[in-house]
Amino acid sequence: MKAMVRFISPAWFVLVLVGFQSYSSQGQSLLDALDTEPTAHPVTATFKDTRVINMQSNETPGAGVLHFVIAHRFGRINEGAYSLWGLDNASMRMGFDYGLTDRWTLGVGRSTFQKTYEASIKGKLFLQKSDNSVPVSVTYYGVIMANGLRWQEPDRENLFSSRLSYVNQLIVTRKINDRTSLAVVPSFIHRNLVDITSKSHDQWTLGLGGRHKLTHRVSINSEYHFLVNGLDEATTNSLSLGVDIETGGHVFQLHITNSQGMFERAFL
Repeated sequence: MKAMVRFISPAWFVLVLVGFQSYSSQGQSLLDALDTEPTAHPVTATFKDTRVINMQSNETPGAGVLHFVIAHRFGRINEGAYSLWGLDNASMRMGFDYGLTDRWTLGVGRSTFQKTYEASIKGKLFLQKSDNSVPVSVTYYGVIMANGLRWQEPDRENLFSSRLSYVNQLIVTRKINDRTSLAVVPSFIHRNLVDITSKSHDQWTLGLGGRHKLTHRVSINSEYHFLVNGLDEATTNSLSLGVDIETGGHVFQLHITNSQGMFERAFL
């Protein structure tokens, strides 16, 4: 009998080595993926809308989005049935905010209260990160407002600049968890024209706001603005309480407040 010796082709060794190398590389890639820490991402949906109640929030409409707001403010509840508990004395504000980018917005508005026109800019400077490497979001808001009422003394020289007021804000917000968010808003207000000469043209305020989600679509909001200077007997710090209800792309805000106006010069 002849002994049969069978030699394995060298090509098989090459295929086995290549397959082993490929398996080892894939296994190492999987291990590397498991060892990699999750990438931090910006925190979103801190508040339901671009405003807490009166106060601006850190939210913007987004790039290419036109945000349209119609707001109604009724009169005093304690006026009784004669004015239907304030319903007869309603005022309105209409506003448009357009997202230039996901972080910057331009806006215009018109209020029936003091027939006021507004032009504003809003921009996200810093975004809160999920890993707390950036613990808060910081947003800038600036607005110029023009009083459209007729002059009380039309025969005297009246300057258009006397109608103007300016507000600059830094909106500092933090989303504590999935339900609760807080806002701290220092503001500087300048009025070109004041009621009496003894009153300062410049005013500083500090606003505090918060939101707590009750359900996926309903949240309660509150805010308070403390006047650092310029508080007198005729002035009251602004306090507001409200409910946000989201219904398929629309947000309904129902609230009570001691501020009649819906723009910064009026409630700050």
